[in-house]
Amino acid sequence: MAEIARARSSYAVLAGVAAIILMLGAVSVRAAAEDTKAASSPSVEEVRHMQASVKVPMEVAYQPAWLTWVAATTGCLKALGVECDTVDVAGYSGYAFVMSVHEKLCPSGPTVFDWGLLSSGVEQLGRSTMSFHGGTCGGSDQDFRAAHELVRREIEAGRPCVLWGAYVPEFAIAVGVEGNSYLVKSFKPFVGDPEPPIPLDQLQVPGGTYVLAFPASVEVARADADRQAVFHALEMLSYEVGNPLYANGLAAYDQWIAALAVGDLPAHGNSYNAQCWAEAKRCAHQFLARLAERNPAVSEQLGRAARAYGEAAEAMGVVARFFPFPDADNKVSDPDVRAKAVPALRAAKAAEARAASALAEAAEAWPDSTG
Repeated sequence: MAEIARARSSYAVLAGVAAIILMLGAVSVRAAAEDTKAASSPSVEEVRHMQASVKVPMEVAYQPAWLTWVAATTGCLKALGVECDTVDVAGYSGYAFVMSVHEKLCPSGPTVFDWGLLSSGVEQLGRSTMSFHGGTCGGSDQDFRAAHELVRREIEAGRPCVLWGAYVPEFAIAVGVEGNSYLVKSFKPFVGDPEPPIPLDQLQVPGGTYVLAFPASVEVARADADRQAVFHALEMLSYEVGNPLYANGLAAYDQWIAALAVGDLPAHGNSYNAQCWAEAKRCAHQFLARLAERNPAVSEQLGRAARAYGEAAEAMGVVARFFPFPDADNKVSDPDVRAKAVPALRAAKAAEARAASALAEAAEAWPDSTG
C-alpha cells in the first residue's frame, strides 16, 4: 500500500496533462434561486454557518488503490456501515470492467468515462447515491461553491463523501469542512505527508468538479445484486467514451500495442495506465470468483469468466512490472522492453475476450428473479 501511495504522490506532476479528461453525462449545475443582491449580503447567521468547522463523527479510513474512485468510495461505504472491500466496489460499480487507453497513453485514460455509470453499482451494495458534476473543465466559481455546499450538507448529516481533485487529479474522501476548505482523507499519510485543508477553489479538477454522496441505506437482495452486476459488467465492457483519442474495451489493447510500436510515450502516463489496468483485472478476477461461489445456477459460466480474468490479470501484471510507476528509469523509451510487453498485452486481450463471452453466457443462463 505504501508503494501505491508513494507512486500516487509522483502523480502531481501530471495535473496539467490530465486536463483533457472527457466526462459525459454530467449533472447540471443547480441554478441559484436567491436574489443576487441578497446573496451578496448574507445574514450574520449565514456567515457564521459558512465559517463553522464540522467533521463526520466516525473514523474514516482511506483504502489505498490505483483506482482512487474505488479507494475513496470503499472508505466512505465502510464508514457508513457497509460490509465491503475494494473488490466489491470495483465489481459492483463496474469499474473493474472498464478499459480506456489514450493514443499517447495519457494518464487520464483510467478516469475518462462517465462516472455516473458507477452509481447504480454502489446502490447494489446498500447505499443510495447523489452526485454533483460541474460542467466546467477545471472548475468555475459557481461549480466550486455548489460542490462545497453539497459536501457541507453531507458532513453536517454525519456522512463522508467522495471528492475529485484533492491535491492532484484523483479521488479522496471529504470528512469535514473548515470554513471554505475541505478536510480530506487521501494517499498523503502513506508517504508521511500532511493533509492540509484544501480551499474549495483549489481542487485540481480536469473534467469538472465532482462529489458523490451516500444519503441513505437501501435494502438489497444479494442474488439480484449479483445478477445486475453481471449485466452491468457487460455494459461497461462495451462502453465507448466517444472521443477519437481514446480506445475502449478490447480495442484499447490494440491502441496500446500500436503506441508501443511507435514509441515516444510519457513514462508516467504509460506506467500509470499499466498499474491501474492491472489492478482492474485483478479486481474483476476476484469479484467474479465470489459471484461464482454463491450463485450455483451459473457458477460454471462465472467460474470460466473468473479464470479468464485471472489470466488477464497475470498478463497485465507482467506489463506493470515492465513499466513500474513512475518509470523513473524511462523503460518505455527502450524498444526492447516495449517489444517484450506486447505479447503480454495480446494475452490479456485474448483472456478478457474469453471472459466477456463467459459473462454473456452467464447473463443468458441466469434464472429470472420474479417475486
